Amino acid sequence: MDVLAHYLWAYAIAAFAKIKQRKTMALFGVLPDFFSFGILMVAAVATGSFHPGKPELSSIPPYVSHLYDWTHSLAVFFAVFALVFLATKRWYLPLLGWAVHVLIDIPTHTSAFFPTPFLWPLSDYSFSGIAWSEPWFMLLNYPSLAFVYWHLAREHKKEKANANKHKK
Repeated sequence: MDVLAHYLWAYAIAAFAKIKQRKTMALFGVLPDFFSFGILMVAAVATGSFHPGKPELSSIPPYVSHLYDWTHSLAVFFAVFALVFLATKRWYLPLLGWAVHVLIDIPTHTSAFFPTPFLWPLSDYSFSGIAWSEPWFMLLNYPSLAFVYWHLAREHKKEKANANKHKK
């Protein structure tokens, strides 16, 4: 899925789950792509070799695939989530944005271009879903996000009205 949609979905899920650090969770929702493809994009811009659009697989350096394995694995996520808990004795819920990212990517990537290695390093299995870049999917995804945010705004307005009612 595209980076903006990852941010928006992670933020919305944080809002529904009443996680206070919503922006932080949304940031964790985009970091898996930043730490794989983002590094490639920054390097391409710095060297003047950046071209918009989907790159050819043969032009992507091996380190991107390796980083992608690490950042798109639920096994790695759970290990990090557990280590953070062991170090802090608290569940750091904004980190769930990372898991949301991976869970969204599983059905929205095909085996033709960076399938989501969600079980790596335990297994090489991946699911070949639909390409998130398909126009029909984008036309479904963003109106869905608009509906979710409309609902969140409506719920926020109700909560605010109820809070004001109880103050009186």
